[in-house]
Amino acid sequence: MEVGEGMDFKERAWIEIDRAKLVRNFKRINEFLPNNTSCICIVKADGYGHGAVACAKILAENGANFFGVASIEEAVELRIAGIVGEIIILGHTLPRQLPDLFALDVIQTVGDVEYGYKLADYASKHNHVQRIHLKIDTGMHRLGIADKKDLTEINVLTQHPNIRLEGCFSHFSVADSFEDSDVEFTYLQEKRFANWLTRASEVGVDVGKTHIAASAAIVNYPEFVYDYVRPGVLLYGFNSGEMKHLIEVEQVISIKSRIGKIDILPKGETIGYGRTYSSDVNLVVATVPIGYGDGLHRSYRGDVIIKGIKCPIIGRISMDQITVDVSEVDEVKLFDEVTILGQDGNNSITMEEMANKTGTITNEIATHFTKRLHRIYN
Repeated sequence: MEVGEGMDFKERAWIEIDRAKLVRNFKRINEFLPNNTSCICIVKADGYGHGAVACAKILAENGANFFGVASIEEAVELRIAGIVGEIIILGHTLPRQLPDLFALDVIQTVGDVEYGYKLADYASKHNHVQRIHLKIDTGMHRLGIADKKDLTEINVLTQHPNIRLEGCFSHFSVADSFEDSDVEFTYLQEKRFANWLTRASEVGVDVGKTHIAASAAIVNYPEFVYDYVRPGVLLYGFNSGEMKHLIEVEQVISIKSRIGKIDILPKGETIGYGRTYSSDVNLVVATVPIGYGDGLHRSYRGDVIIKGIKCPIIGRISMDQITVDVSEVDEVKLFDEVTILGQDGNNSITMEEMANKTGTITNEIATHFTKRLHRIYN
């Protein structure tokens, strides 16, 4: 018998991705958009922990033809897997990686004029025409060309024979907040972007396709959708910050495990590292083989679901194990399935709930799940 033959990946801990929910989310986003607006499906950070290659393939099979990644490594992964649609690299590509960039036929973001010139020079030396999107800084102050910058240098760059400008975009910093000052700033960012596009066009820059709205702005500011939108968390069915529910999306991911041990924690005894938990009554405790080595945050103070019943995690989360109070679950037994994230019966644990009880945002929760959790696509 070969090593691994007959292995069941549902024996320790695993992730389940619901293909149908991902497809429905994608279709509902498209139905919400104007006819002249398309999606750049964001699959960076391994598809927000859902598996970039598998999700891109599912989306491509259902009409997606444009994908967004953060790095050339992520673009290479998609191309090797057979993704033939458009790919935009939203971050920098280093000089030593430019031969790979040229070979991939992808769009490179240029968020700095000097970087753009270096890209053009290298492309010229290698007889290559590099497609780019310019990123305009309208107030985020990370990667991006300042919206007030003199357009002379930009015009020279975009007229370079080895550069083909195909689009321009920006990014909102607080589109997921309804605080008055944040709403005001979001409108200011859009105004700066629109003004920049006008000024650029007036001096002869063909700005190409334009985009500024990621997930939060798609639903909170649908008037700002432009030619493309960039859904990330919206594709995977959860919120990042405050988001209007104008599109009905479903959480695509579930995380499961199985009970590895059942025991009685006597009254007054402590459990776990640091002895942080004790009870004034006897408890039935289950040990479940999943921990921060799988991506659960050590600070998470939440529940799991067993047989439809929510059960609190007690004691500290360790690298490979959590301990759960199962005193309220009837006939609990070894190897019973445990839902860490997702739905079981009438109860569910959402990405938002997990983020709130960890003190972080959903994006961080989703992207922390490790390769140790085998992904199963149902």
